[in-house]
Amino acid sequence: MKTVGQILSIERNSKNLSISDIAIELKIPKNIIIDLENDNIKNNSDIIFNIGHLRSYSNLLDLDTDKIIKKFKGEVSFNIKEEKKNISPIVENNFFKIEKFFAASIILIIFTSFYFLFIDQDDKEINFALVPDIPKSLEPIVEKANTVNLSQDSDVNNSNLVNNSSAIASIEFDEDVTTVATLKMLNPTWLQLRDESNNIVLSKLMDKDEEFSYELKLNYNITAGNAGNILVLIDGDVRGKIGKYGDILDSFVLFKDFTN
Repeated sequence: MKTVGQILSIERNSKNLSISDIAIELKIPKNIIIDLENDNIKNNSDIIFNIGHLRSYSNLLDLDTDKIIKKFKGEVSFNIKEEKKNISPIVENNFFKIEKFFAASIILIIFTSFYFLFIDQDDKEINFALVPDIPKSLEPIVEKANTVNLSQDSDVNNSNLVNNSSAIASIEFDEDVTTVATLKMLNPTWLQLRDESNNIVLSKLMDKDEEFSYELKLNYNITAGNAGNILVLIDGDVRGKIGKYGDILDSFVLFKDFTN
């Protein structure tokens, strides 16, 4: 059975294309093309980048991209399982266990002494209050409030748009269509958007607070390295994060009723 790399190499040669031709056409470094054809891609922090490159490469060769991506993910997962078998168990020295227990005991004694000396008193007056972390369910509301505050400081003519937008799709909005999606980066995140014909609209590492806006009717496919770092606004209304922290998105499409 042929691997993904072998399928790519055979199809490229059948079309009389060189690796340099592919690299120039897709604007992808030659070493990535070589790694893809040699099945030298690992499931590491760069995996989402390589899935995006593989999708573009497969589309260029007119292959069944969905099957290629599915096969690629299966091959990568298999390699990871094989590597785990070779991991040697870590043997912990008993001396270090005793040392850790002794350190923990010292910390406990210090903490107990501090409690009885400074905290455990008969003073019934409330002098301070501990403020808990904001529940995750309320994070979109807080983020919405922050966005509104930013908007109030902007020019009146831009009051219906989110501030500091550094990347807006170069399209002419129809006057009859007002549904606009804005993707706001809470932290640096790799983002790729493709149209319904699988043409790449955007593919880059977005900076913190950087944004990208587009009309929802375009049905862009969203691929991202960390969904928890992307805040979604529909017509300026905060709808929540596009996913959880650490989630990898692959061809996700936003709709007008999105909420999270």
